[in-house]
Amino acid sequence: MSTSNVDSPTLNPHPPTSTMREQGDNNNGSDPQSPSTEEQQHQLEYNGLLTKSLPRKNCCTWKVAAVFLFFVAGALVVTWQMLPAEDIVAKYIPQFDEPAVVYSGPEAGMSDGSSWSSGGNSKDDGEGGDGGMGIDNMPTDPSEDGSVVEAGRTVPSFMQCPEGGGLCCNGNAENCMLRVDQMLFGMVHNSMSSEEGGFTFGYNQKYELERALIAGYRGLNLDVCNCKGVIQFCHNICDLGERIPEEVFSNTLEFLNEYPSEVVVLLFQASTETGITVWNDLHSEMKNVDGFADMIYTHTFGGEWPTMGDLVQQNKRIIVFYFNGGTCYDEGCPPTFNYFYNYAAETQYESASLADLENFEYSCKITRKPKENWLPPVFLVVNNFVTPPDEDVAAETNSRTFLADRLTACGNMNRMRPNFVYLDFWNQGATAELVQYANAKFAQQLGR
Repeated sequence: MSTSNVDSPTLNPHPPTSTMREQGDNNNGSDPQSPSTEEQQHQLEYNGLLTKSLPRKNCCTWKVAAVFLFFVAGALVVTWQMLPAEDIVAKYIPQFDEPAVVYSGPEAGMSDGSSWSSGGNSKDDGEGGDGGMGIDNMPTDPSEDGSVVEAGRTVPSFMQCPEGGGLCCNGNAENCMLRVDQMLFGMVHNSMSSEEGGFTFGYNQKYELERALIAGYRGLNLDVCNCKGVIQFCHNICDLGERIPEEVFSNTLEFLNEYPSEVVVLLFQASTETGITVWNDLHSEMKNVDGFADMIYTHTFGGEWPTMGDLVQQNKRIIVFYFNGGTCYDEGCPPTFNYFYNYAAETQYESASLADLENFEYSCKITRKPKENWLPPVFLVVNNFVTPPDEDVAAETNSRTFLADRLTACGNMNRMRPNFVYLDFWNQGATAELVQYANAKFAQQLGR
């Protein structure tokens, strides 16, 4: 993501306060009647020229102070009873405690066959460890036939809906009560750019985006390029790797048809290095895939976002956002396309190292958001990657402890619950599981 930052809003300066003109003693003999000494003193007091003013009577006696403190204490007690502190916390502070039951299945998306360990000698625990959870570079458990299960080949157990049917949303029945702007989504950054997909260098992912969907990720970020009049998903350079939109949309639709409980967010970014992106042309590519465009949700700006359950029941299970320029036909942009920064505030996206991400004052600062005098943002985007992409760094940033600390810090700093967490190398770490746990935890808090 490489667009320029939005300037922080500045407050209009207050108009200068007018000052009274100082009036000196203009008695030069022309005034037939000079003012008396008492009149001169009053005149000086009026103009603020006396260096010593008369003492003012203090209205704040101990009795007044006692009454004031009594009413303040009463108001605090009433507030505490009517709106408990835990409800205030639940409103915007994310709860990212570690799950009580450690997920140990091989299909969660660990890189190179690594899996979870509950031992105390992991990277997350630091030296010596404290018995917490972390990632050890261990081979996955073999499947029944002795083969190794690869990342994104099997649906994780934490993403499977309960047996027996009933309404289920993104792998958990509890998610159905949450509105879209209350959900947290793992957003696969530059999801088209993968080593497996043939991108030659600078790729952000190891495996293709279809496998990310299987592994539990429900947000896909795609760069849109105009390559000599042909719409492609590339990473700013047309000849060094691309994905064909019709293929991506067909595969995404196949996934959604196979899993009718799932809702996917597509976030399109116009490439600034190729030809001009026309969003209507991308929408035409969607309509070329039978059934895809019919599944896109249409949102009314300023309206309340639907619950996940509403989207599943209405079969409007694709949400589309776009940003970074582009243009539309004279008749306007497609009604199902939502300009992302009408709704979202985003943290710093130019982190060059792990140290930059660990500096929360820098990395949690909002760099893009709705324009001034616009509606306040309802989504918080937390960027959790470094540039250039680094798989070793991703193993740390996507780990359970690092990600939990980062989401909590950015949420508290901006007084919003995170809704999207951008990540590189989704096959590393535990982002999908942590996202699922955080959503379930929040739904439980709201349901109390």
